[in-house]
Amino acid sequence: MSKKSIRVFAAGGVAPPIQKAGKQFQEKYGVEVDFTIGKAEKLISEIKENKIGDVLSCGAEYVLDNAEQLGIILKESRKSVGNRKSVILLQKGNPKKIQSLKDLAKDGIRIGISTSGCLVGVWDDVCSKAGLTDQIRKNITDFADGCGAVMALINQKKVDAIFGWNVFKNIWPGPSEMLEIPKEIQVQRSTGVATISYSKEVKLASKFIDFLTSKEVKGIYAEYGWIHNL
Repeated sequence: MSKKSIRVFAAGGVAPPIQKAGKQFQEKYGVEVDFTIGKAEKLISEIKENKIGDVLSCGAEYVLDNAEQLGIILKESRKSVGNRKSVILLQKGNPKKIQSLKDLAKDGIRIGISTSGCLVGVWDDVCSKAGLTDQIRKNITDFADGCGAVMALINQKKVDAIFGWNVFKNIWPGPSEMLEIPKEIQVQRSTGVATISYSKEVKLASKFIDFLTSKEVKGIYAEYGWIHNL
C-alpha cells in the first residue's frame, strides 16, 4: 500500500513554520507532506493552470480572497494561523540613525518597499495613519518583487530601511536591525491556509489545517514571531 501524501503550496515569507509543522504532522500521522515554495502569485497560477495541490498558505487574507475568487480554494476551509505585524528593517548598525517612522522622511534616506505579495500597500497604510505619506513617499527609491526581494535590499545595503514584517528577522537572519512601529499605526495581516479545490485528499488536507491551528503548532508559529489571540 502506498503511503498517503498531501502537497502544500506556501508563499516563501510564511514557509518556515509550516514546513516545520509538516515534519511533525508526517511523524505523527505517517502522511508525507510535500512542499512547493514560491511567490504567492506564481503558486496560484500554477495551481489554477495544472489543477493540483491540497493546501495553500499565503501571508495575507486578500491573497486568499483572490484565490477564492479564482475558484482554486474552498471558502469553508479557510483558517488563520496567526498574524504578523509591520516593522521597519534597517541596516546593521543603523548608520543613518533612524529612530522613528518620522526619520524616514529626512533627506538622504533610501527606502525599499514590496510591490507584490503580502506587503502590498503596507507602507501606505502605516504612513497614512501617521500623516507622513507625502514626506516618506519621496524617499522610496527601490521596489522589490516580494518579501525575500525586499529583505535582500536591506541586507545588501541597497537601501537604508524597508517596510516588512516582524518575523523577517527570524526567517531570514542577516545583517539587519528591527525598528518597532507604534501599535496605533502599525499594520497586522493574517497568515491564512485553505484546502485547494482540486484536492483529491480533502480529508487529509482538512486534518493538516486543523493541525496547523492547534495549540501545539501555534507554538511553532509563535517561535518565529507570529501573534495569536489578539
